[in-house]
Amino acid sequence: MKIDEIIDNIGYCGLICSLCHLAKDCGGCKSKNNRCARYLSEKGCYQYKCCKERNLSGCWECEDFNCGKDMFSESHDLRLGAFVRFIKDEGLEELAKCIIENEKNGIKYGHQKDYDGLETEEAVIKLLKTGIREDKKD
Repeated sequence: MKIDEIIDNIGYCGLICSLCHLAKDCGGCKSKNNRCARYLSEKGCYQYKCCKERNLSGCWECEDFNCGKDMFSESHDLRLGAFVRFIKDEGLEELAKCIIENEKNGIKYGHQKDYDGLETEEAVIKLLKTGIREDKKD
């Protein structure tokens, strides 16, 4: 995968839609083929609605980040919040570069893969930047 392909497929919440475990059936939340379960749920996706209403490319452009709602709630994995924070601080291109480099080194992106289940957003960001894994939560 190339840098531009990753950048073009980062969802409003920071999820890299093209690397999602459901990507074969879904074009991502910014596509016409949005089959995201969160988006299609009865409540819908808060981040999708909020970003569309505010005309934002993603939560990284929002002054109110981290709102703590939906994909950023305490019950959700903190990976997405860390990714959005990383984008705010380092930019979309740098996130894409880190994802690609880490994939080459065996660090996998996706549901229940290497970026999920870490203790803190700082641990996720450290993994992005350095490729060094810390212990995951059980």
